[in-house]
Amino acid sequence: MNWDKLKEVVSWGQYLHWAQLNVDRWICPEDHTESESIAVAYQFFASMYVVIEGWKQLQIEDSKIDHVLSNNKEGVELLRRARNAVYHFQKEIHGEKMSGFANDLGRDDWIIRLYHEFVRFLGEYPRKVYPFDEWKEEFVGQFYDMLGWKPQFK
Repeated sequence: MNWDKLKEVVSWGQYLHWAQLNVDRWICPEDHTESESIAVAYQFFASMYVVIEGWKQLQIEDSKIDHVLSNNKEGVELLRRARNAVYHFQKEIHGEKMSGFANDLGRDDWIIRLYHEFVRFLGEYPRKVYPFDEWKEEFVGQFYDMLGWKPQFK
């Protein structure tokens, strides 16, 4: 087992956790004003780009995730622009960088599919990489303890 890769995946999983916190707030708005709903949505979009960026940098492979990414290259670029719009000051409210992605989002639910595939991957990861049956569940528990959360997937 590659311990350095394991640590990198744990680090990547932290960013996925942050995306998860944002998507939960986006999907369950609980009395958000329109402005708050927009802010929460863009926080999710920005955090998903960081997760994608980490995925690519770590050169992790998963056929389902790679399929969604390869079929949505324009959307990934729009996510990058949304991330930049969130974390770099824009002189106009809801400028072109933000509205470009928001307009595209309504066409397809690919970003939610991608999010769920990332969660699935992270949920399966520790069992796939641990080479022994003995102590596997203990290892899985320690992995999630290191991560600080346990991905819930179907």
